[in-house]
Amino acid sequence: MITGWKNAVKMKKKYTVPDPKFICQAFDSISPRYDLLNQVLSFGMSESWRKRSARIILSEPGFSPKSILDLGCGTGKFLECFLRSRAWEHAVGVDFSSSMLQRARETIPGNVLWLQEDFEALPFLESSFDLIISGFTLRSVQKLPEFLGTVYRVLRPGGKAAFLDLTLPPHPLARMLCYPYLRFFLPIMGWLLSGNRAAYDFLSGSVRSFPPPENTIRLMKTVGFRECDSKCFAFGAATLIIGGKSLSES
Repeated sequence: MITGWKNAVKMKKKYTVPDPKFICQAFDSISPRYDLLNQVLSFGMSESWRKRSARIILSEPGFSPKSILDLGCGTGKFLECFLRSRAWEHAVGVDFSSSMLQRARETIPGNVLWLQEDFEALPFLESSFDLIISGFTLRSVQKLPEFLGTVYRVLRPGGKAAFLDLTLPPHPLARMLCYPYLRFFLPIMGWLLSGNRAAYDFLSGSVRSFPPPENTIRLMKTVGFRECDSKCFAFGAATLIIGGKSLSES
């Protein structure tokens, strides 16, 4: 039985990120229950992952960001963790789902500019933000090197970018336990609770095929990021990846 699961985990079908139109429609359709589903399907841990990520990022010595951009902000829950921690001169949330943004406008307090844009084609000038964050969106990016390059471009010298996402645990035993959850439980429960099976098939497949965090860090370094690091949560079921832009870029 163990050998069977090992073989199942090792077998990775080539997974292609769907086109943006499909992803946008999928998230529009599940937006009314998106936050509840996140908590249920992460066994109540998604909110704590966001809060821990905000504490880790904002507690770094000498780092006092005044402007923040959340890419693929969804309903704004990740950005909210940062808004509660300090006052910001500028806060912007970007998503291409109008339904998600509407819920963010209705539920997230504070002076935030919510923009409906494709986060792979950001309409910002170079060196615009001190901190750029993104929660559970990297797996939806079709051209990751180009996306990371754009993030680096709009980040100010001395700024940081932080990406929180679901990942496969690195330890073989934890991965074996995680695989049936991702392959069967997540899409079925997501379908029953949201009514959209295709959206959760996409989420399941994207986690199972997403490259390990060290691959993302290598790409970040390639486009210019420095002092890259990662923090894993729940034995690697979620990972926070952080990278900085050197002051010498100014």
